[in-house]
Amino acid sequence: MGQKERILGKAYILGAESEAILRIADQLDKQILRILKLDGRASIRDIAKLVNASPATVSRKIKKLEEDNIIKAYVSIVEDDELGKGTRAVLMVRTTGDYDSNQVVDRLTGMDDVCNVFLTMGNYDLILTACTTDEKELYGMINKIRGEEGVLWVDSASIVTRKKVLSMIITDNKEI
Repeated sequence: MGQKERILGKAYILGAESEAILRIADQLDKQILRILKLDGRASIRDIAKLVNASPATVSRKIKKLEEDNIIKAYVSIVEDDELGKGTRAVLMVRTTGDYDSNQVVDRLTGMDDVCNVFLTMGNYDLILTACTTDEKELYGMINKIRGEEGVLWVDSASIVTRKKVLSMIITDNKEI
């Protein structure tokens, strides 16, 4: 059985993941993605050296990963404490059953201090992360979310320290 048949066999078993598996069909793609997850600013030339490929090949591979929407963006991990936004929390939101959760998501993603919004299944419909200047501002944000149309309940948990963000393990973090 060749590589294509093995990939197609896995795709058949995994169903929804088949498209992603077929798009990342070789080890080189996986190696490039591993490097970019750790350092989104790595140069084509440096990546090429690390994966033992030509810069032209790496550039072509990255462009294809971007076109296939596997690489969606290149981001920086910003130290919110240094920007005066050191109060972090995870907010778990339950929406009313008669309201479109996507409308709630659209409004919450527009809030300045909301960092991430995830549509989920389980006890909560949405999970958010927020960064504010202090607990008072966080409390105000929670109350604002509670007042949004379609929101039934908001639960929260304060984040004491970050240990891993976007595959990057944080080793120099400060605990409260």
